[in-house]
Amino acid sequence: MPKPGVSILVAESNLPDIALIRSSLSDSVDITFSIDTAVSGSDTLEKASDKAFDLVLMNESLPGMTGLQMLKEITERKLGTPVIMIVADGRENYGAKAMDKGAYDYLTKEEVKTNALERAIKRAISRKKLEHNIKESVEKLQKLAIRDGLTQLYNHQHFAEVLKNEFKKAQRHMQPLSCIMMDLDYFKSVNDNFGHQFGDYVLSKAAGIITMLVRDTDCVARYGGEEFAILLSNTQLNGAHILAERIRSAFANNVFRKGNIAEVVTVSMGVSSLSDENVNDEQVLLANADEALYRAKRKGRNTVCTSEESSEDDTVSLKEDTKKIKSFFRKFQNINENMKESCIASAQTILQEIESGWNYINEHSVRVSGYAEMLSKELRLSREEIDIVKRAALLHDVGMIGIDSDILKKKGKLTDEEYDIMKKHSNIGVKLIEKTRLFEKELPVILCHHERFDGTGYPQKLRGLNIPYGARILAIAEAYDTMLSNTVYTKARSPKKAAAELKQCAGTQFDPHIVDVFIQMVAKNA
Repeated sequence: MPKPGVSILVAESNLPDIALIRSSLSDSVDITFSIDTAVSGSDTLEKASDKAFDLVLMNESLPGMTGLQMLKEITERKLGTPVIMIVADGRENYGAKAMDKGAYDYLTKEEVKTNALERAIKRAISRKKLEHNIKESVEKLQKLAIRDGLTQLYNHQHFAEVLKNEFKKAQRHMQPLSCIMMDLDYFKSVNDNFGHQFGDYVLSKAAGIITMLVRDTDCVARYGGEEFAILLSNTQLNGAHILAERIRSAFANNVFRKGNIAEVVTVSMGVSSLSDENVNDEQVLLANADEALYRAKRKGRNTVCTSEESSEDDTVSLKEDTKKIKSFFRKFQNINENMKESCIASAQTILQEIESGWNYINEHSVRVSGYAEMLSKELRLSREEIDIVKRAALLHDVGMIGIDSDILKKKGKLTDEEYDIMKKHSNIGVKLIEKTRLFEKELPVILCHHERFDGTGYPQKLRGLNIPYGARILAIAEAYDTMLSNTVYTKARSPKKAAAELKQCAGTQFDPHIVDVFIQMVAKNA
């Protein structure tokens, strides 16, 4: 059986001392030592940074750096390599100080000549292995603390923590948030008829079906027994309902097969959203999804219900004429949409009356809205989501009315102070528009349309997927129209050059996937 090998970096500038160390370790009967050397402080740190060594045997002083300085650098760089300090005879206090700073051990020059050197190395290697095993065990325990052992999904407790944090974040940034509760239908019968082993198999495979269909940013948990919970950040109720329906369909068309058993297990699902009228904390959001879930069960299972349907059903008697009810809601919704369009048209007229030259901004907003609507359709958003983006685009520059006219019409580059003032237009626009109480879903899109994908935008420095989806769409539509237009700042570019600049800024300023779809759309319609 071959002897285990230990790789050592000897940090020593005195050649006789290096030879002595090689000689002392060459007599080992149970370990093969491979030795490399470093003759200065910088040389030691450079070689140690490769993490190719099991241990560093270090002199207390090297050209350019003391042993304690090197030890500090190794610790701060988190190299994790054990260090044994070699000190001059009578300098044991320095060795003790080195151990206080993180060295595993120290030896005097005299001890290096004896088998104390090999014993110290073995102790250091054993300690490092023990620390590694402890770290692995702690990581496993931490994982077990937040994961369900059977499905490997998050557990109930961790889901509750994520829900609390995501709810606060969604409120703070005015972002949508939705929750899905789902239950495997007649799961007790599955266990009774086929045994708990098959039931556990179904739960495990069910987790796989769910995780396959959700986004990486969604939080999926085994909430208890055969019940699962999904938290969807940056997702409106309609988007959550679409996902829930996909999951329901996937289960309905799936057969769980194990041995001679083949069984279809359907799911019932309830969906709620932060936009629900009664949601004032995360527990209400969860309760609404739970109530919608039980309504789905009462409807016969293998179905999806939303919190809106639940509240609607609770306030309307089942004896009422459903055709009349649906007709009322449809006509009432049309009136609401007409009110929004009328409000936007009135706002544009008022802005023109207040600010001379505002007509350019209105025309720009109309063009941006057209691009945003086309892009939203290419991205296969729902009709409601398309309308939200379209309206937000028409209103996104309303806040410019609060910016000094001299700044708006200035030719040439703005000063830093003027640019800081200009950046306030998103917040001003939101404060003006929210007073109407008509455009609640459009507000996050308007507020965040100048955020950048790399997190350097404004007003909140949101990054990546934390930026509302509609705002990412609007940012690209606005930038494209601006580049095609003559402004006080720049001359108009060609569509080809504008598309090239969008592509160049993908991943930094803009969502790269949405940029790709937009460029394909423009090319297709050229």
